[in-house]
Amino acid sequence: MAKVDLHNFFQYYDEKNPNHIKGIQWLEDNLPIKYLEDNAEWAEIYRGKKTSATVAPVAVAPAPVPAWEPATPPVAPTASKDDFPAAGLKLIKEFEGCHLAAYPDPLSGNLPITIGWGTTRKQDGSPFKLGDKITQKTADDLLIEQCKKEFLPPLRKIPGWKEMTDGKRGALLSFAYNLGAGFYGSGDFNTITKRLKNKEWDLVPDALYLYRNPGSNVEAGLARRRKAEGEAWKKG
Repeated sequence: MAKVDLHNFFQYYDEKNPNHIKGIQWLEDNLPIKYLEDNAEWAEIYRGKKTSATVAPVAVAPAPVPAWEPATPPVAPTASKDDFPAAGLKLIKEFEGCHLAAYPDPLSGNLPITIGWGTTRKQDGSPFKLGDKITQKTADDLLIEQCKKEFLPPLRKIPGWKEMTDGKRGALLSFAYNLGAGFYGSGDFNTITKRLKNKEWDLVPDALYLYRNPGSNVEAGLARRRKAEGEAWKKG
């Protein structure tokens, strides 16, 4: 059985780590009392009052070695097995308004009745009606469910989706939520489709920025959103 190196053990001792605290407590509870006395020989040596010791080995019952965790270097972003991008949810909430009372569609002035972050149907699939109200949690849950059902399936068909980090997936989710789940491959989205198809990932942020309705009264807001999506893409 490997021997514990106490020099390394105490080098990484962290008084805020509950495992470290429990390990030290185990030692205090199980060591013979003579080794815990203030004038114990090892304590005198530790304080510099003695220069040598003839301490006999202590026989104690085997026990799990307390865990210690040296600092680890930061890890570069990698693709997650769960491909729901939290970064996309954050972007959507940043640029979409949330209404907890149902309201008519701004374009038609009537149907579909919308609520929350832009949801038109309840979790059971039935449409919302004017007068309906929901909580903030329900609005957030509906947004996640809508993204999973309506937006992620077509996004997963984009080449390289499985290789993308959360930031890249999030940028595309926000873009799709704003301009349509089926943008990839559509005739109105030739440039971004080409960049994604050819995996020209360095050119994606500039391609996203093209879709901001130049000259319209919404250009400024869309430009901010496209820039935020581009930054999320680049950060990964």
